[in-house]
Amino acid sequence: MASPGILILGAYLALMLLIGIITSRYQKTTDDFWVAGRRFGPVVLAVAIVASIAHGGTMLSGVGFTALLGAITVNNLSFALGFLIVVVFLARKLRALGGYTLPDYLGERFDSRFLRGFGALVVIISATVYLIGQTRAMGFIIQGMTGLTLEQSILLGATIFILYVALGGLLAVVWTNIAQFIMMYAGLALLYITLYGKIGGWAAMATKVEQVAPGWTSITGVGWAPMALISWYVVWIVAYFTRVEFVTKLYAARDPKVARYTIPIACALILLFFTPIIYFGGAARILVWSQVTSPDKAFPILINSALGPMGAAFAFAGLAAAAMSTTDSLLHQSGAGIAHDIIRKCLFEPNKVKKSEEFYVRVSRVTILGVGIIAVIGALYTSEIILKLVSYAVAMLGASFGPAMVFGLSWKRVSKIATGVSVVGGFVITAIWSIMTIYGVTWAKIVHPVIPGIIFSTIAIVVLSLILPTNISEKTLNRFF
Repeated sequence: MASPGILILGAYLALMLLIGIITSRYQKTTDDFWVAGRRFGPVVLAVAIVASIAHGGTMLSGVGFTALLGAITVNNLSFALGFLIVVVFLARKLRALGGYTLPDYLGERFDSRFLRGFGALVVIISATVYLIGQTRAMGFIIQGMTGLTLEQSILLGATIFILYVALGGLLAVVWTNIAQFIMMYAGLALLYITLYGKIGGWAAMATKVEQVAPGWTSITGVGWAPMALISWYVVWIVAYFTRVEFVTKLYAARDPKVARYTIPIACALILLFFTPIIYFGGAARILVWSQVTSPDKAFPILINSALGPMGAAFAFAGLAAAAMSTTDSLLHQSGAGIAHDIIRKCLFEPNKVKKSEEFYVRVSRVTILGVGIIAVIGALYTSEIILKLVSYAVAMLGASFGPAMVFGLSWKRVSKIATGVSVVGGFVITAIWSIMTIYGVTWAKIVHPVIPGIIFSTIAIVVLSLILPTNISEKTLNRFF
């Protein structure tokens, strides 16, 4: 597949770089670089959101995971509920704030430099860990397409996404996300059409997979313990209303109404994206499961067995696009977190240090380059524990930010101290629980790390807010209520 793979991948990477070069001409201010001038309508923004959260790991692991454990189709309710929380509690007020980052919300809503700075560190740490996993996944995909070594593949893909993000900011991220969205959906469509001819539609797939894996189509799937299934649903509800690459794009909407209208469109598109994964999981269980040595290899084996060289190259390009569409958004937010939240809002402005817009854009670009290099080094030389922590990075963000976002935007009485305890405690508990789970502590493995984290952060913010004074000015509260 190397020749078709090189041809298709080369065209795709050239397009990404071209978008970065073109959009770089419009980067004059921090508004341009961090929120693309707040110019986007609901359809463009929805497509960019879906592309940024439907990553390569979702497709590779999602198909293998589904093939192994079953359809669990009600899992789609988790995504829908997460999006519903954004519509009801977050979208309008976040856009009305006119910020740039998630820590921007924490700092402004609670009059707190500490919450802003700590939130920025959480985002940067979690994003960097996640970037390592996504960069490595992208490297494996490019390696399979081109025949390059894994190291060469990681360096090639990372160089392109670091360059276009550093050049074009969020404008480049959004327009490359749209191109990546088209690639992802086209690759899925091609594979679905081919598999339809081999095993038939959904009913035929369900009948055949039940013959080889009884219980696969049930609500609980195959081999799920009840607590594990509940944990799985909670993880994705929390994850999808606290995804940094998701909610921060709402700042780029033209106005608060557009921000709210974007969410139902994005929800429909994300469900349209995830639903075929169930079909592909069933197809993998029917057609190639005997060849699979690890669940993560199920999707690549299925693609290679179902499609010819050119078709497989096109489908793998869709996977590469999915991986890159998440890495660029996380990389962009890391740059904004350092330049805006830590340097400008925590250090310079409180001490009356004035810097130009161009200065902060330069700092953001340097940060993007630095974080990108760390992600590449991590992807090349990472330890096993870092790779395992990737799966918990979203949980750490969710447990830390979830209650602060929902209660902070819906309840005036929320206390500054309560929020600090909630944010710090949720992150620390989830991180410690994740490490204990990775090292095989028996009682820690009973539930996903996000469960104890989100329980603590929710109880802390509610109980302490009822006890303690808010310590937030009326002027600040009037901005949000």
